[in-house]
Amino acid sequence: MRPLAAALAALALAPAASAWTTLSNGVQNTVVPSMLVTQAGTELVSFESPIAGTISVSRVRSAPKVVVSSDPIAGRTQLVQQPSGAIQLYFPNAQGVGRLTSTDDGQTWTGPIQTQSHTVGGMMAAAVAPDGTPYFAQDGTGFVNVFRGLNGETVKNVFPRCCGYAESLAVDSSGLVQVAFFSNADPDGSFVYESLGADLSPAGSTSLKPTAPHDDRVPLVADRSGSTFMAWPPGYPTATSLIVVPFRSGQPGGDGVTFPGRFTGGDPHAALAVDGQDRLWAVWTVGGGVRVARSRSHGQHFGAVVASAATGGSEYQVSAVALPAGAVDVIVNTGSSLVQQELKPGLSVHVSITSKKVGKKTVVTHVAQALDDGFGVPTASFRIGGRAIHVDASGKAKVPGGKGTAAAPGYAGAAFRVP
Repeated sequence: MRPLAAALAALALAPAASAWTTLSNGVQNTVVPSMLVTQAGTELVSFESPIAGTISVSRVRSAPKVVVSSDPIAGRTQLVQQPSGAIQLYFPNAQGVGRLTSTDDGQTWTGPIQTQSHTVGGMMAAAVAPDGTPYFAQDGTGFVNVFRGLNGETVKNVFPRCCGYAESLAVDSSGLVQVAFFSNADPDGSFVYESLGADLSPAGSTSLKPTAPHDDRVPLVADRSGSTFMAWPPGYPTATSLIVVPFRSGQPGGDGVTFPGRFTGGDPHAALAVDGQDRLWAVWTVGGGVRVARSRSHGQHFGAVVASAATGGSEYQVSAVALPAGAVDVIVNTGSSLVQQELKPGLSVHVSITSKKVGKKTVVTHVAQALDDGFGVPTASFRIGGRAIHVDASGKAKVPGGKGTAAAPGYAGAAFRVP
C-alpha cells in the first residue's frame, strides 16, 4: 500500500482552546480505558486499577465509581451496548472473564455473570453485531481468541501463530466480523486485518508492514454504511506516518489517507472513533500532545488537523469516542494519570483570486471559503483587518487582502492569509 501523503498537504494545523482535565490518578501506564456513548447520548468510561484490584466507571465525566472490587487480576475492560439498550461491561477476573449489565444507561450495574472464557487475561476488544450479538476477544501465547455470544458461547482461535497482540473487533452493517491486531510473527512486525466467516474462522487477511511493536490497541472501527477503518503506523523502528485504511466486504478499499509526522519513541499511539452520522475521527499522539482530524466523506479525505495542548506528561495510551454534537472526547494515559479533553473539528480556508478588466482598470476579487473536509461551513465568519465578514450558504465571502482568521460554532478556528 502506498501512503497518500499529499492528501492532507493543504490543511492547516489548528490549535485547540481547551485544556486537559484529570479523570483519575494513580493508574499504571498499561491502562487503556474503554469509552462508549450510549443510545441516550451519555458518555461512559471504564478502566481498571490493577494495584487496587478495582474496575471503575465514569458517567458523564463524573468522578469514577468502583463497580468491581477485590479483583486480583483487574485488567483491561470493554463497554458495549446492544440494540435493546442493555450495556455490557466485560472485565477479567480470577475465573476468566466476567460481565456486568446496566439497563438504566450506566447508572447502576448488576452481576457479575461469569462467561465461558476461563482464560485469565485482559479484555482486549469487544463489539456488537447489528442483530445484538456481542463479540469479545483475548490474546496470549499462540492465540487470539474471538468469542461470540453474550457469555462467549462460541470461541475460535483466529491466529494460532505466535503471537498476536492488542486486537480490536468491529462488525460492519452487514454483520461481517473483523479483527485487527499487531503480530510479531514477522521480524519487522505487522498490523494484521482479518475478516471472519460464519464459524469465526479467518476468511481473508491483509498484512500491513513494516511497523514497530504496538501493544496498546490496533484501531479498528465500523460505520453504519458498510465501511470499516483501520489505522496503522508504517516505519521500523520509528513510525513515519499514520495511515487510515478503509475496508469494504473484507477487502481494503484503496491506500487510505496518510497523516505524516515526526514521531519518536512509542508515538503514534492512535485511536479511531465514528459517530451516529458516520463522521470518522482519527486521533494520535505526537510531540507531547494529541492530533485529531475528522472525516465527513467516509474516510476518503479528512478536514483540518487540530492540535491539543500538551498533556503535561508522556503519552502511553490513547482512547477516543465520537460525541453526537460533532466533537471527539480523548483520554490519554500519561503514565500515572488519565487526562481527558474534548476536541472540536478544524476549519480550513481556501482562497481564490479572480481578476477582470473594468475599463482601463483590472479589478481583483478575493473569495475565501470556510471548509470542513471539503464541505462549505455556512455558519462561519472571517475577521480581517478588524472587519467581521459573514459567509453565504456555501461558506464563501469576498474578503480584502491581509491576514485573517476563520471561526464557526462547534469548530476550532483557523488562520489564513489573503495575498
